[in-house]
Amino acid sequence: MKNIFVSLFVIGLLILFFMLLPTPDEPQQDDQQVTIISGATVFDGNTWLGKTDVAFQRGLIIALGPQLTNQHKTANVIDASGQYLIPGLIDAHTHAWDNALKEAVKYGVTTELDMFTNNAFASTQRPLREQHNVDVQQADLFSAGTLITAPKGHGTEYGFEIDTIENATQANDFVMARIDEGSDYIKIVYNATSRYMPSIDKETLHALVKAAHQQGKLAVVHISDLQSARDAFDAGADGLVHAYVGKGQTEQLASLAKLMTNNKQFMIPTLSIIASMMGQNNSSQLMADFSNEPRFKIDDVSSQLLNLRTDSNRQSLFEMTQQQVSLLHDAGVMILAGTDAPNPGTAHGISMHLELQLLVESGLTPTQALMAATSNVAKAFKLTNRGLIATDYKADFVLLNRDPKVDITNTRAISTVFKNGFQINYNAQEQQNSVMTAMMFSDFDKGLMSALNTTWYPTTDEQFGGNSTVDIVRKAGEQGNYLYIRGELKRKFSFPWAGAFISFSENNKQPMDLTHLRGVALDVKGTAGKYKLMLMSTKQQMRPVEIPFDVTQQWQRKTVSFSTIKPQLLKSVTGMVIVASLPTEKFELIIDNVEFVE
Repeated sequence: MKNIFVSLFVIGLLILFFMLLPTPDEPQQDDQQVTIISGATVFDGNTWLGKTDVAFQRGLIIALGPQLTNQHKTANVIDASGQYLIPGLIDAHTHAWDNALKEAVKYGVTTELDMFTNNAFASTQRPLREQHNVDVQQADLFSAGTLITAPKGHGTEYGFEIDTIENATQANDFVMARIDEGSDYIKIVYNATSRYMPSIDKETLHALVKAAHQQGKLAVVHISDLQSARDAFDAGADGLVHAYVGKGQTEQLASLAKLMTNNKQFMIPTLSIIASMMGQNNSSQLMADFSNEPRFKIDDVSSQLLNLRTDSNRQSLFEMTQQQVSLLHDAGVMILAGTDAPNPGTAHGISMHLELQLLVESGLTPTQALMAATSNVAKAFKLTNRGLIATDYKADFVLLNRDPKVDITNTRAISTVFKNGFQINYNAQEQQNSVMTAMMFSDFDKGLMSALNTTWYPTTDEQFGGNSTVDIVRKAGEQGNYLYIRGELKRKFSFPWAGAFISFSENNKQPMDLTHLRGVALDVKGTAGKYKLMLMSTKQQMRPVEIPFDVTQQWQRKTVSFSTIKPQLLKSVTGMVIVASLPTEKFELIIDNVEFVE
Protein backbone atom coordinates (compact mmCIF):
# COMPACT_ATOMS: atom_id res chain seq x y z
CA MET A 1 0.00 0.00 0.00
CA LYS A 2 1.03 3.60 -0.45
CA ASN A 3 2.72 5.61 2.27
CA ILE A 4 5.43 3.64 3.95
CA PHE A 5 5.95 7.21 5.20
CA VAL A 6 9.58 6.91 6.17
CA SER A 7 12.34 8.02 3.82
CA LEU A 8 14.85 5.21 3.65
CA PHE A 9 17.49 6.88 1.52
CA VAL A 10 20.14 6.73 4.25
CA ILE A 11 19.19 3.42 5.82
CA GLY A 12 21.86 1.30 4.20
CA LEU A 13 24.72 3.38 5.47
CA LEU A 14 24.38 2.60 9.16
CA ILE A 15 24.20 -1.14 8.82
CA LEU A 16 27.32 -1.55 6.74
CA PHE A 17 29.40 0.29 9.29
CA PHE A 18 28.39 -2.04 12.07
CA MET A 19 29.14 -5.08 9.94
CA LEU A 20 32.80 -4.15 9.81
CA LEU A 21 33.07 -4.68 13.53
CA PRO A 22 33.27 -7.86 15.64
CA THR A 23 30.08 -9.86 16.02
CA PRO A 24 28.50 -9.12 19.42
CA ASP A 25 28.84 -11.87 21.99
CA GLU A 26 25.17 -12.72 22.52
CA PRO A 27 24.14 -14.98 25.42
CA GLN A 28 23.86 -18.63 24.51
CA GLN A 29 22.14 -21.53 26.21
CA ASP A 30 23.99 -24.34 27.93
CA ASP A 31 24.42 -26.91 25.16
CA GLN A 32 23.25 -29.69 27.48
CA GLN A 33 20.41 -27.88 29.26
CA VAL A 34 16.94 -29.11 28.33
CA THR A 35 13.92 -26.92 29.04
CA ILE A 36 10.39 -28.32 29.21
CA ILE A 37 7.18 -26.31 28.99
CA SER A 38 4.90 -28.64 30.87
CA GLY A 39 1.14 -28.97 31.07
CA ALA A 40 0.03 -26.40 28.49
CA THR A 41 -2.69 -27.06 25.92
CA VAL A 42 -0.69 -27.01 22.69
CA PHE A 43 -1.65 -25.82 19.21
CA ASP A 44 1.06 -27.15 16.91
CA GLY A 45 0.24 -24.87 13.98
CA ASN A 46 -2.28 -27.24 12.45
CA THR A 47 -4.00 -29.11 15.27
CA TRP A 48 -4.85 -28.73 18.94
CA LEU A 49 -2.94 -31.49 20.74
CA GLY A 50 -4.42 -31.09 24.20
CA LYS A 51 -2.12 -31.01 27.23
CA THR A 52 1.37 -31.76 25.93
CA ASP A 53 4.89 -31.26 27.21
CA VAL A 54 7.30 -29.53 24.82
CA ALA A 55 11.05 -30.00 25.34
CA PHE A 56 13.71 -27.88 23.68
CA GLN A 57 17.47 -27.64 23.76
CA ARG A 58 19.90 -25.26 22.06
CA GLY A 59 17.01 -23.31 20.57
CA LEU A 60 15.34 -26.28 18.84
CA ILE A 61 12.44 -28.52 19.86
CA ILE A 62 13.64 -32.01 20.72
CA ALA A 63 10.42 -33.73 21.85
CA LEU A 64 6.66 -33.44 22.33
CA GLY A 65 4.55 -35.74 24.44
CA PRO A 66 3.18 -36.52 27.87
CA GLN A 67 5.30 -36.44 31.02
CA LEU A 68 8.59 -35.57 29.34
CA THR A 69 9.93 -34.63 32.76
CA ASN A 70 10.29 -38.35 33.44
CA GLN A 71 12.71 -38.64 30.52
CA HIS A 72 14.65 -35.46 31.31
CA LYS A 73 14.97 -35.43 35.08
CA THR A 74 17.50 -32.57 35.16
CA ALA A 75 15.52 -30.35 32.79
CA ASN A 76 14.53 -26.80 33.58
CA VAL A 77 10.72 -27.14 33.89
CA ILE A 78 8.28 -24.31 33.21
CA ASP A 79 4.89 -25.16 34.69
CA ALA A 80 2.30 -23.98 32.14
CA SER A 81 -0.72 -25.74 33.59
CA GLY A 82 -3.91 -23.96 32.57
CA GLN A 83 -2.13 -22.05 29.80
CA TYR A 84 -2.05 -22.33 25.99
CA LEU A 85 1.07 -22.71 23.85
CA ILE A 86 1.06 -21.70 20.17
CA PRO A 87 3.90 -21.33 17.63
CA GLY A 88 5.56 -17.95 17.31
CA LEU A 89 3.43 -15.82 14.99
CA ILE A 90 4.63 -14.96 11.47
CA ASP A 91 3.57 -11.62 9.97
CA ALA A 92 3.46 -12.24 6.22
CA HIS A 93 3.55 -8.56 5.17
CA THR A 94 5.59 -5.85 6.88
CA HIS A 95 8.14 -3.17 6.10
CA ALA A 96 10.99 -3.56 8.54
CA TRP A 97 13.70 -1.14 9.61
CA ASP A 98 15.00 0.51 12.76
CA ASN A 99 13.74 -1.36 15.86
CA ALA A 100 10.82 -3.09 14.10
CA LEU A 101 11.98 -6.63 14.81
CA LYS A 102 12.56 -5.93 18.50
CA GLU A 103 9.08 -4.44 18.83
CA ALA A 104 7.43 -7.28 16.91
CA VAL A 105 8.75 -10.07 19.13
CA LYS A 106 7.36 -8.46 22.29
CA TYR A 107 3.87 -9.22 20.94
CA GLY A 108 4.64 -12.78 19.92
CA VAL A 109 5.61 -12.16 16.28
CA THR A 110 8.82 -14.16 16.03
CA THR A 111 9.23 -13.91 12.22
CA GLU A 112 8.44 -11.09 9.80
CA LEU A 113 8.21 -11.26 6.01
CA ASP A 114 9.24 -7.86 4.71
CA MET A 115 7.82 -6.67 1.39
CA PHE A 116 10.06 -3.65 0.73
CA THR A 117 12.99 -2.32 2.67
CA ASN A 118 16.55 -1.32 2.03
CA ASN A 119 18.54 -4.42 1.16
CA ALA A 120 21.41 -3.30 3.39
CA PHE A 121 19.18 -3.69 6.44
CA ALA A 122 17.80 -7.01 5.20
CA SER A 123 21.30 -8.33 4.51
CA THR A 124 22.40 -7.79 8.10
CA GLN A 125 19.32 -9.52 9.49
CA ARG A 126 19.32 -12.71 7.40
CA PRO A 127 22.27 -14.39 9.17
CA LEU A 128 20.55 -13.99 12.54
CA ARG A 129 17.66 -16.25 11.56
CA GLU A 130 20.06 -19.18 11.19
CA GLN A 131 21.33 -18.83 14.75
CA HIS A 132 19.08 -21.12 16.76
CA ASN A 133 20.93 -20.93 20.07
CA VAL A 134 21.44 -17.16 20.39
CA ASP A 135 19.41 -14.77 22.51
CA VAL A 136 18.65 -12.25 19.76
CA GLN A 137 15.61 -10.66 21.49
CA GLN A 138 14.05 -9.85 18.11
CA ALA A 139 12.03 -11.42 15.34
CA ASP A 140 13.70 -13.15 12.39
CA LEU A 141 13.45 -11.49 8.98
CA PHE A 142 12.85 -12.68 5.43
CA SER A 143 12.69 -9.94 2.83
CA ALA A 144 11.91 -9.10 -0.78
CA GLY A 145 14.46 -6.30 -0.52
CA THR A 146 13.68 -3.81 -3.28
CA LEU A 147 10.34 -4.27 -5.01
CA ILE A 148 10.08 -4.26 -8.81
CA THR A 149 8.01 -1.46 -10.30
CA ALA A 150 7.65 0.79 -13.34
CA PRO A 151 9.29 4.21 -13.68
CA LYS A 152 7.32 6.59 -11.41
CA GLY A 153 5.28 3.60 -10.25
CA HIS A 154 4.30 2.68 -6.70
CA GLY A 155 7.45 2.35 -4.63
CA THR A 156 9.20 5.33 -6.23
CA GLU A 157 7.35 8.00 -4.25
CA TYR A 158 9.25 7.80 -0.97
CA GLY A 159 12.04 10.26 -1.64
CA PHE A 160 14.87 7.87 -2.52
CA GLU A 161 15.95 6.34 -5.79
CA ILE A 162 15.30 2.71 -6.72
CA ASP A 163 15.83 0.84 -9.95
CA THR A 164 12.73 0.57 -12.15
CA ILE A 165 11.86 -1.70 -15.04
CA GLU A 166 10.60 -0.47 -18.42
CA ASN A 167 9.78 -3.61 -20.39
CA ALA A 168 9.79 -7.40 -20.46
CA THR A 169 13.26 -7.68 -22.00
CA GLN A 170 14.75 -6.45 -18.70
CA ALA A 171 12.96 -9.02 -16.54
CA ASN A 172 15.77 -11.56 -16.19
CA ASP A 173 18.33 -8.90 -15.30
CA PHE A 174 16.02 -7.31 -12.76
CA VAL A 175 15.26 -10.56 -11.01
CA MET A 176 18.94 -11.53 -10.93
CA ALA A 177 19.82 -8.13 -9.49
CA ARG A 178 17.35 -8.67 -6.65
CA ILE A 179 18.69 -12.16 -6.01
CA ASP A 180 22.26 -10.84 -6.01
CA GLU A 181 21.17 -8.37 -3.34
CA GLY A 182 19.83 -11.30 -1.30
CA SER A 183 16.07 -11.11 -1.88
CA ASP A 184 14.30 -14.15 -0.42
CA TYR A 185 11.38 -13.75 -2.84
CA ILE A 186 10.41 -11.29 -5.56
CA LYS A 187 7.75 -8.63 -5.05
CA ILE A 188 6.18 -7.08 -8.15
CA VAL A 189 3.90 -4.04 -8.38
CA TYR A 190 1.20 -4.34 -11.04
CA ASN A 191 -2.04 -2.51 -11.77
CA ALA A 192 -4.06 -3.33 -14.86
CA THR A 193 -5.61 0.11 -15.14
CA SER A 194 -2.63 2.24 -13.99
CA ARG A 195 -5.32 4.45 -12.53
CA TYR A 196 -3.22 6.16 -9.86
CA MET A 197 0.41 5.61 -10.84
CA PRO A 198 2.23 4.08 -13.82
CA SER A 199 2.53 0.29 -13.86
CA ILE A 200 4.42 -2.39 -15.68
CA ASP A 201 2.41 -3.99 -18.49
CA LYS A 202 1.05 -7.51 -18.58
CA GLU A 203 3.90 -8.81 -20.73
CA THR A 204 6.47 -7.57 -18.21
CA LEU A 205 4.46 -9.09 -15.37
CA HIS A 206 4.53 -12.50 -17.07
CA ALA A 207 8.26 -12.19 -17.79
CA LEU A 208 9.07 -11.27 -14.18
CA VAL A 209 7.10 -14.16 -12.72
CA LYS A 210 8.75 -16.56 -15.13
CA ALA A 211 12.22 -15.23 -14.33
CA ALA A 212 11.61 -15.53 -10.59
CA HIS A 213 10.43 -19.13 -10.92
CA GLN A 214 13.39 -20.03 -13.11
CA GLN A 215 15.64 -18.94 -10.24
CA GLY A 216 13.63 -20.88 -7.66
CA LYS A 217 12.06 -17.78 -6.09
CA LEU A 218 8.45 -17.08 -5.29
CA ALA A 219 6.81 -14.16 -7.09
CA VAL A 220 4.24 -12.17 -5.11
CA VAL A 221 2.29 -9.25 -6.52
CA HIS A 222 0.91 -5.98 -5.18
CA ILE A 223 -2.46 -5.27 -6.88
CA SER A 224 -5.38 -2.91 -6.31
CA ASP A 225 -8.37 -4.36 -8.18
CA LEU A 226 -9.96 -7.58 -9.35
CA GLN A 227 -8.64 -7.42 -12.91
CA SER A 228 -5.09 -6.93 -11.64
CA ALA A 229 -5.52 -9.94 -9.37
CA ARG A 230 -6.76 -12.03 -12.28
CA ASP A 231 -3.81 -10.94 -14.45
CA ALA A 232 -1.34 -11.75 -11.67
CA PHE A 233 -2.64 -15.27 -11.25
CA ASP A 234 -2.90 -15.82 -14.98
CA ALA A 235 0.80 -14.94 -15.08
CA GLY A 236 1.49 -17.68 -12.53
CA ALA A 237 2.16 -15.47 -9.48
CA ASP A 238 2.39 -17.42 -6.24
CA GLY A 239 0.33 -14.99 -4.21
CA LEU A 240 -1.08 -11.52 -3.68
CA VAL A 241 0.30 -9.31 -0.92
CA HIS A 242 -3.04 -7.49 -0.48
CA ALA A 243 -6.72 -8.07 -1.01
CA TYR A 244 -8.23 -5.59 -3.41
CA VAL A 245 -10.64 -2.87 -2.36
CA GLY A 246 -13.99 -2.47 -4.06
CA LYS A 247 -16.72 -4.42 -5.71
CA GLY A 248 -16.15 -7.64 -7.60
CA GLN A 249 -19.01 -9.49 -9.23
CA THR A 250 -19.68 -12.78 -7.50
CA GLU A 251 -19.16 -14.80 -10.67
CA GLN A 252 -15.82 -13.12 -11.39
CA LEU A 253 -14.64 -13.59 -7.84
CA ALA A 254 -15.75 -17.24 -7.85
CA SER A 255 -13.78 -17.77 -11.06
CA LEU A 256 -10.72 -16.18 -9.45
CA ALA A 257 -11.13 -18.37 -6.36
CA LYS A 258 -11.28 -21.50 -8.50
CA LEU A 259 -8.12 -20.48 -10.38
CA MET A 260 -6.27 -19.78 -7.12
CA THR A 261 -7.38 -23.03 -5.53
CA ASN A 262 -6.39 -25.12 -8.57
CA ASN A 263 -2.96 -23.45 -8.74
CA LYS A 264 -2.43 -23.37 -4.95
CA GLN A 265 -2.05 -19.59 -5.00
CA PHE A 266 -2.44 -17.63 -1.77
CA MET A 267 -3.56 -14.23 -0.56
CA ILE A 268 -2.30 -11.99 2.24
CA PRO A 269 -5.36 -9.74 2.72
CA THR A 270 -3.72 -7.19 5.08
CA LEU A 271 -7.09 -6.27 6.53
CA SER A 272 -5.45 -4.09 9.19
CA ILE A 273 -4.16 -1.54 6.70
CA ILE A 274 -7.28 -1.75 4.52
CA ALA A 275 -9.37 -1.00 7.61
CA SER A 276 -7.18 2.05 8.22
CA MET A 277 -7.67 3.12 4.60
CA MET A 278 -11.42 2.80 5.07
CA GLY A 279 -11.41 4.92 8.23
CA GLN A 280 -12.16 2.00 10.57
CA ASN A 281 -10.79 2.58 14.07
CA ASN A 282 -10.22 -0.91 15.40
CA SER A 283 -7.20 -0.05 17.51
CA SER A 284 -8.81 1.46 20.62
CA GLN A 285 -9.90 -1.93 21.94
CA LEU A 286 -6.63 -3.48 20.81
CA MET A 287 -4.67 -0.98 22.89
CA ALA A 288 -7.03 -1.40 25.84
CA ASP A 289 -6.46 -5.15 25.80
CA PHE A 290 -2.70 -4.65 26.15
CA SER A 291 -2.74 -1.55 28.36
CA ASN A 292 -3.28 -3.53 31.57
CA GLU A 293 0.28 -4.80 31.19
CA PRO A 294 2.78 -1.92 31.59
CA ARG A 295 5.50 -4.07 29.97
CA PHE A 296 3.91 -3.47 26.55
CA LYS A 297 4.35 0.34 26.70
CA ILE A 298 1.25 1.07 24.65
CA ASP A 299 1.94 4.81 24.74
CA ASP A 300 4.90 4.18 22.42
CA VAL A 301 2.61 2.96 19.63
CA SER A 302 -0.72 4.66 20.37
CA SER A 303 -0.23 7.60 18.00
CA GLN A 304 0.82 5.25 15.22
CA LEU A 305 -2.20 2.98 15.72
CA LEU A 306 -4.69 5.84 15.88
CA ASN A 307 -3.25 7.64 12.84
CA LEU A 308 -5.66 6.22 10.25
CA ARG A 309 -5.03 6.56 6.52
CA THR A 310 -8.29 8.50 6.15
CA ASP A 311 -10.88 10.17 8.34
CA SER A 312 -13.68 9.13 5.98
CA ASN A 313 -15.66 6.17 7.25
CA ARG A 314 -16.14 3.81 4.33
CA GLN A 315 -17.39 0.81 6.24
CA SER A 316 -19.30 -0.66 3.31
CA LEU A 317 -16.12 -0.87 1.21
CA PHE A 318 -14.28 -2.57 4.03
CA GLU A 319 -17.11 -5.06 4.44
CA MET A 320 -16.83 -5.86 0.72
CA THR A 321 -13.16 -6.66 1.27
CA GLN A 322 -14.03 -8.94 4.16
CA GLN A 323 -16.65 -10.68 1.99
CA GLN A 324 -13.96 -11.21 -0.64
CA VAL A 325 -11.72 -12.89 1.94
CA SER A 326 -14.63 -15.01 3.12
CA LEU A 327 -15.48 -16.21 -0.38
CA LEU A 328 -11.85 -17.04 -1.21
CA HIS A 329 -11.35 -18.87 2.06
CA ASP A 330 -14.55 -20.87 1.66
CA ALA A 331 -13.36 -21.88 -1.83
CA GLY A 332 -10.16 -23.33 -0.35
CA VAL A 333 -7.73 -20.49 -1.06
CA MET A 334 -4.89 -20.35 1.47
CA ILE A 335 -5.11 -17.15 3.52
CA LEU A 336 -2.04 -15.71 5.27
CA ALA A 337 -2.00 -13.14 8.06
CA GLY A 338 -0.10 -9.94 7.31
CA THR A 339 -0.46 -6.40 8.64
CA ASP A 340 1.53 -4.09 6.31
CA ALA A 341 3.03 -2.52 9.45
CA PRO A 342 4.12 0.16 10.06
CA ASN A 343 1.77 1.97 7.67
CA PRO A 344 -0.64 4.42 9.34
CA GLY A 345 -3.04 2.66 11.66
CA THR A 346 -0.67 -0.27 12.21
CA ALA A 347 2.43 -1.06 14.24
CA HIS A 348 4.86 -3.96 14.32
CA GLY A 349 3.79 -6.92 16.44
CA ILE A 350 0.67 -5.57 18.09
CA SER A 351 -1.27 -5.23 14.81
CA MET A 352 -1.02 -8.97 14.20
CA HIS A 353 -3.55 -9.43 16.99
CA LEU A 354 -5.97 -7.12 15.19
CA GLU A 355 -5.35 -8.92 11.90
CA LEU A 356 -6.31 -12.22 13.52
CA GLN A 357 -9.53 -10.67 14.82
CA LEU A 358 -10.40 -9.24 11.37
CA LEU A 359 -9.77 -12.61 9.73
CA VAL A 360 -12.18 -14.26 12.16
CA GLU A 361 -14.74 -11.53 11.45
CA SER A 362 -14.24 -12.39 7.75
CA GLY A 363 -15.30 -15.99 8.26
CA LEU A 364 -12.24 -17.90 9.47
CA THR A 365 -12.49 -19.84 12.70
CA PRO A 366 -10.02 -18.87 15.44
CA THR A 367 -7.99 -21.99 14.70
CA GLN A 368 -7.93 -21.19 10.98
CA ALA A 369 -6.79 -17.65 11.80
CA LEU A 370 -3.96 -19.06 13.92
CA MET A 371 -2.96 -21.28 10.99
CA ALA A 372 -2.93 -18.16 8.79
CA ALA A 373 -0.31 -16.67 11.11
CA THR A 374 1.81 -19.80 11.57
CA SER A 375 1.82 -22.95 9.43
CA ASN A 376 0.13 -21.40 6.38
CA VAL A 377 2.84 -18.76 6.05
CA ALA A 378 5.61 -21.29 6.49
CA LYS A 379 4.04 -23.58 3.89
CA ALA A 380 3.32 -20.84 1.33
CA PHE A 381 6.79 -19.26 1.56
CA LYS A 382 8.60 -22.59 2.01
CA LEU A 383 10.07 -21.55 5.34
CA THR A 384 11.83 -24.35 7.15
CA ASN A 385 11.90 -25.02 10.90
CA ARG A 386 9.26 -22.45 11.86
CA GLY A 387 5.48 -22.12 11.90
CA LEU A 388 4.95 -25.41 13.76
CA ILE A 389 5.59 -26.86 17.17
CA ALA A 390 7.36 -30.02 16.06
CA THR A 391 10.70 -31.72 16.61
CA ASP A 392 13.67 -29.98 14.98
CA TYR A 393 11.69 -26.75 14.66
CA LYS A 394 12.72 -23.49 16.27
CA ALA A 395 11.78 -23.01 19.90
CA ASP A 396 9.68 -19.97 19.01
CA PHE A 397 6.51 -19.95 21.12
CA VAL A 398 3.82 -17.74 22.58
CA LEU A 399 2.41 -18.87 25.94
CA LEU A 400 -1.09 -17.49 26.52
CA ASN A 401 -3.17 -17.17 29.66
CA ARG A 402 -6.50 -17.64 27.88
CA ASP A 403 -7.82 -19.98 25.17
CA PRO A 404 -7.56 -18.49 21.65
CA LYS A 405 -9.66 -21.23 20.04
CA VAL A 406 -12.63 -19.94 22.03
CA ASP A 407 -11.97 -16.26 21.36
CA ILE A 408 -9.22 -15.13 18.99
CA THR A 409 -8.67 -11.93 20.98
CA ASN A 410 -7.25 -14.16 23.70
CA THR A 411 -3.97 -14.08 21.76
CA ARG A 412 -3.60 -10.72 23.50
CA ALA A 413 -3.37 -12.45 26.89
CA ILE A 414 0.36 -13.06 26.50
CA SER A 415 2.16 -14.68 29.40
CA THR A 416 5.58 -15.32 27.83
CA VAL A 417 7.19 -15.12 24.39
CA PHE A 418 10.07 -17.47 23.59
CA LYS A 419 12.53 -16.75 20.77
CA ASN A 420 15.18 -19.40 20.11
CA GLY A 421 14.16 -20.83 23.47
CA PHE A 422 14.96 -17.59 25.32
CA GLN A 423 12.24 -15.65 27.09
CA ILE A 424 11.71 -12.14 25.77
CA ASN A 425 12.85 -9.53 28.28
CA TYR A 426 10.49 -6.55 28.53
CA ASN A 427 12.41 -4.82 31.28
CA ALA A 428 15.88 -4.30 29.85
CA GLN A 429 17.39 -1.29 31.56
CA GLU A 430 18.92 1.45 29.44
CA GLN A 431 22.59 1.66 30.25
CA GLN A 432 24.26 4.82 31.42
CA ASN A 433 26.58 6.07 28.73
CA SER A 434 30.05 7.44 29.28
CA VAL A 435 30.44 11.14 28.59
CA MET A 436 32.70 12.08 25.69
CA THR A 437 34.97 14.86 26.88
CA ALA A 438 36.53 17.54 24.73
CA MET A 439 39.72 15.95 23.43
CA MET A 440 42.14 15.55 20.58
CA PHE A 441 40.54 12.37 19.25
CA SER A 442 42.93 11.49 16.39
CA ASP A 443 46.10 13.30 15.32
CA PHE A 444 47.45 10.25 13.42
CA ASP A 445 50.97 10.73 14.77
CA LYS A 446 50.77 7.30 16.42
CA GLY A 447 49.03 5.38 13.67
CA LEU A 448 45.31 5.05 12.95
CA MET A 449 44.41 4.71 16.64
CA SER A 450 42.17 7.20 18.41
CA ALA A 451 42.45 8.53 21.94
CA LEU A 452 39.96 5.80 22.90
CA ASN A 453 42.27 3.10 21.51
CA THR A 454 39.94 2.34 18.62
CA THR A 455 41.00 2.21 14.99
CA TRP A 456 39.90 3.90 11.78
CA TYR A 457 38.69 1.45 9.12
CA PRO A 458 37.77 1.82 5.44
CA THR A 459 34.10 1.34 4.61
CA THR A 460 32.21 1.09 1.30
CA ASP A 461 29.00 -0.31 -0.13
CA GLU A 462 30.88 -3.32 -1.57
CA GLN A 463 29.53 -5.71 1.08
CA PHE A 464 26.02 -5.09 -0.25
CA GLY A 465 26.71 -5.60 -3.92
CA GLY A 466 28.00 -2.11 -4.60
CA ASN A 467 31.27 -1.42 -6.36
CA SER A 468 32.46 1.78 -4.70
CA THR A 469 36.10 1.61 -3.62
CA VAL A 470 38.23 3.21 -0.94
CA ASP A 471 41.70 3.00 0.59
CA ILE A 472 42.84 4.68 3.77
CA VAL A 473 46.44 5.08 4.90
CA ARG A 474 48.45 7.23 7.27
CA LYS A 475 50.90 9.53 5.49
CA ALA A 476 53.59 11.92 6.60
CA GLY A 477 53.34 15.65 5.92
CA GLU A 478 55.24 18.79 6.77
CA GLN A 479 53.28 19.29 9.97
CA GLY A 480 53.11 15.63 10.98
CA ASN A 481 51.08 12.62 9.94
CA TYR A 482 47.56 12.66 8.54
CA LEU A 483 44.85 10.29 7.30
CA TYR A 484 44.71 9.96 3.52
CA ILE A 485 41.46 8.62 2.03
CA ARG A 486 41.15 7.88 -1.68
CA GLY A 487 38.05 6.40 -3.22
CA GLU A 488 35.43 6.36 -5.91
CA LEU A 489 31.67 6.34 -5.59
CA LYS A 490 29.99 4.10 -8.15
CA ARG A 491 26.26 3.74 -8.68
CA LYS A 492 25.77 -0.03 -8.77
CA PHE A 493 24.36 0.07 -5.24
CA SER A 494 21.32 2.26 -4.56
CA PHE A 495 23.07 4.24 -1.82
CA PRO A 496 26.77 4.44 -2.75
CA TRP A 497 29.32 5.45 -0.14
CA ALA A 498 33.02 5.26 0.58
CA GLY A 499 35.06 6.65 3.44
CA ALA A 500 36.41 5.92 6.92
CA PHE A 501 34.68 4.68 10.07
CA ILE A 502 35.70 4.57 13.72
CA SER A 503 33.95 3.13 16.76
CA PHE A 504 33.96 4.67 20.22
CA SER A 505 34.57 1.29 21.90
CA GLU A 506 36.44 -1.89 21.06
CA ASN A 507 33.29 -4.00 20.69
CA ASN A 508 31.11 -1.16 19.35
CA LYS A 509 28.64 -1.75 22.18
CA GLN A 510 29.48 1.15 24.51
CA PRO A 511 27.74 4.36 23.38
CA MET A 512 29.05 7.77 24.34
CA ASP A 513 27.12 10.84 25.43
CA LEU A 514 27.99 13.79 23.16
CA THR A 515 25.26 16.17 24.32
CA HIS A 516 27.57 18.75 25.89
CA LEU A 517 29.91 18.97 22.90
CA ARG A 518 29.74 21.69 20.25
CA GLY A 519 30.91 19.47 17.41
CA VAL A 520 33.90 17.85 15.69
CA ALA A 521 36.75 20.06 14.50
CA LEU A 522 39.24 18.80 11.92
CA ASP A 523 41.86 19.95 9.48
CA VAL A 524 40.72 18.91 6.01
CA LYS A 525 41.45 19.34 2.34
CA GLY A 526 40.93 17.28 -0.81
CA THR A 527 38.81 16.97 -3.91
CA ALA A 528 36.37 19.86 -3.80
CA GLY A 529 32.85 18.64 -3.17
CA LYS A 530 30.24 17.38 -0.74
CA TYR A 531 31.08 15.14 2.22
CA LYS A 532 29.28 13.97 5.34
CA LEU A 533 30.16 13.33 8.94
CA MET A 534 27.73 10.77 10.34
CA LEU A 535 27.09 9.74 13.92
CA MET A 536 25.78 6.26 14.76
CA SER A 537 23.09 6.89 17.37
CA THR A 538 21.38 3.99 19.09
CA LYS A 539 18.36 6.28 19.38
CA GLN A 540 17.98 6.24 15.60
CA GLN A 541 19.26 2.80 14.74
CA MET A 542 18.44 2.68 11.04
CA ARG A 543 19.39 6.26 10.17
CA PRO A 544 22.78 7.75 10.85
CA VAL A 545 22.74 11.34 12.03
CA GLU A 546 24.08 13.12 8.95
CA ILE A 547 25.94 16.44 9.01
CA PRO A 548 27.07 17.68 5.58
CA PHE A 549 30.18 19.76 5.03
CA ASP A 550 32.13 21.08 2.05
CA VAL A 551 35.79 20.49 1.26
CA THR A 552 38.14 22.57 -0.89
CA GLN A 553 41.62 21.88 -2.24
CA GLN A 554 43.17 24.08 0.48
CA TRP A 555 43.69 23.17 4.12
CA GLN A 556 40.85 24.42 6.30
CA ARG A 557 40.09 24.07 9.98
CA LYS A 558 36.42 23.12 9.99
CA THR A 559 34.04 22.58 12.85
CA VAL A 560 31.20 20.25 11.95
CA SER A 561 28.54 21.53 14.33
CA PHE A 562 26.10 19.45 16.37
CA SER A 563 23.77 22.44 16.76
CA THR A 564 21.08 21.06 14.44
CA ILE A 565 21.03 17.61 16.07
CA LYS A 566 18.42 16.70 18.66
CA PRO A 567 20.08 16.15 22.08
CA GLN A 568 18.37 12.78 22.42
CA LEU A 569 20.25 11.50 19.37
CA LEU A 570 23.58 12.76 20.74
CA LYS A 571 23.04 11.02 24.07
CA SER A 572 23.95 7.54 22.81
CA VAL A 573 26.46 7.46 19.94
CA THR A 574 28.58 4.40 19.16
CA GLY A 575 30.76 5.66 16.32
CA MET A 576 31.49 8.15 13.60
CA VAL A 577 31.93 8.04 9.82
CA ILE A 578 33.39 10.43 7.27
CA VAL A 579 32.30 9.68 3.71
CA ALA A 580 32.12 11.25 0.29
CA SER A 581 28.65 12.16 -0.91
CA LEU A 582 27.20 12.29 -4.40
CA PRO A 583 27.63 14.08 -6.75
CA THR A 584 31.29 13.74 -5.70
CA GLU A 585 32.60 10.57 -7.39
CA LYS A 586 36.39 10.10 -7.57
CA PHE A 587 37.87 11.77 -4.55
CA GLU A 588 40.90 12.26 -2.35
CA LEU A 589 40.36 13.42 1.20
CA ILE A 590 43.02 14.34 3.76
CA ILE A 591 42.08 14.83 7.41
CA ASP A 592 44.12 15.57 10.51
CA ASN A 593 43.72 16.66 14.10
CA VAL A 594 40.19 15.34 14.60
CA GLU A 595 39.00 16.92 17.83
CA PHE A 596 35.81 16.93 19.89
CA VAL A 597 35.18 20.52 20.95
CA GLU A 598 32.96 22.16 23.56
